[in-house]
Amino acid sequence: MIRNSLLVFSMLLVVFSGRVCGKEPGLKSNETLVFFGDSITRFGADSGGYVSLVSDAVAAVFPQKNIQVIGAGIGGNKVPDLLARVDRDVLSQAPTAVMIFIGINDVWHWTKPHPVTGAKREGTTPELYEAGLRELVNKIQSAQARVILCTPTVIGEIVDPDSPDFQRLDAYAAIVRMVARDTGAQLLDLRQVFVEYLSKYNREQLKQGVLTRDGVHLNTIGNQLVAQQVCDLLGISYSVSSESLVSGSVQSMDLYLLIGQSNMAGRAPIPQEVQEALDQVFLLNEQAEWSPARHPFNSYSTIRKDLNMQKLGPAYSFAQQMRSINPGVPLGLIVNARGGSSIRSWGRGGHYYTSTVNRVKVAQQTGILRGILWHQGETDYQDEDYLLKLTQLIADLRMDLGDPKLPFIVGQINGIPLINNQLAALPYAVPMTACVSSEGLIAQDRWHFNTESQFELGLRYAEALLGLSAQGGSN
Repeated sequence: MIRNSLLVFSMLLVVFSGRVCGKEPGLKSNETLVFFGDSITRFGADSGGYVSLVSDAVAAVFPQKNIQVIGAGIGGNKVPDLLARVDRDVLSQAPTAVMIFIGINDVWHWTKPHPVTGAKREGTTPELYEAGLRELVNKIQSAQARVILCTPTVIGEIVDPDSPDFQRLDAYAAIVRMVARDTGAQLLDLRQVFVEYLSKYNREQLKQGVLTRDGVHLNTIGNQLVAQQVCDLLGISYSVSSESLVSGSVQSMDLYLLIGQSNMAGRAPIPQEVQEALDQVFLLNEQAEWSPARHPFNSYSTIRKDLNMQKLGPAYSFAQQMRSINPGVPLGLIVNARGGSSIRSWGRGGHYYTSTVNRVKVAQQTGILRGILWHQGETDYQDEDYLLKLTQLIADLRMDLGDPKLPFIVGQINGIPLINNQLAALPYAVPMTACVSSEGLIAQDRWHFNTESQFELGLRYAEALLGLSAQGGSN
């Protein structure tokens, strides 16, 4: 499996030098670093998370120093929860350094109901938050361990100083800074880092997807950004683009976006012989990371219907064919289809469009977008203006994805001349487009192509894309 979790560190190094106070050089032998917090830290201990990345960095830079890195995050925790378990989960590890990253739930729970019961919850008052932090720092420092205090990051990624959550987070971050100053703890001002980054790069005012996957929990880039700040604080001189930590270059990955409705999502049975992952083909998953491409290919769609509805679509044979033609380049697929969706629902500014563009922009950190595959129209089978709507969608996608000549391939649907004739007319109306015929394909029901036809459809998409690329498409 390709390890892409450190891919864009080098970019982050250039953009942000860190917001660190009380920096101490290097790490000594036999140190134990504990990362103490809530679900952000809990997920941070998973592969690709910021705790895991720091652990990898420490092992790579100090292989002989026997340094332990421990994640001690629990979902839903607030400052009082950390106080209740600091002895058990932190001090029992005899740490030499403890990083405390807490505050999101202390703020968020004032406005966010319980996710299961819907019951109203309470956060932590500023007074209790400050007192609890001071007590945590005192207990850890009394155990002869240094403390690193992190300011809470974001609840939603829109930089809006008038938002109540934004204002509360600013206030709680100010408390962390004050406690760090008063106690001599090191300060890692992640709040400032995130706000600066989002002010610069979240120009579309997305609620999530730039540094987080849901407005709070870190995605790939968010984890990398936090890990880089921690490495800087720890005095780790570390090139994260090191070949020792990246197995395979996916910076040269060819990317393809596959969107539309149920035939693109896949509704055909998946044969046993194609259950294994395709070699050097990857899917952008829900954490904005690359996972080996195996069925169902639409499983990571942020807009899909139930997972058990996702089956075989054209993506498999398309990717297989593209890889066979250019075996030296890995493929990254962003499959984001939604069964039953109309072309109007894909309009710019809507959820399907925004979510898709956001995912592509994340993927573009690790490769070049070579084309878009579109299969949709069943829902709009009576729309005489379908071609006009499709033409506008193509123009919007090309503009927002930064490529006016981005190849766009459409596929005809089953047995609807009104839509299929408009699809066939697209190449005459819009440059760098092609239409894949559905002639000879067999449907398993009124709308959905069967397994053999989905394999054939994917091959036709590949052939059409290669033809457009030869004409001078995305490069």
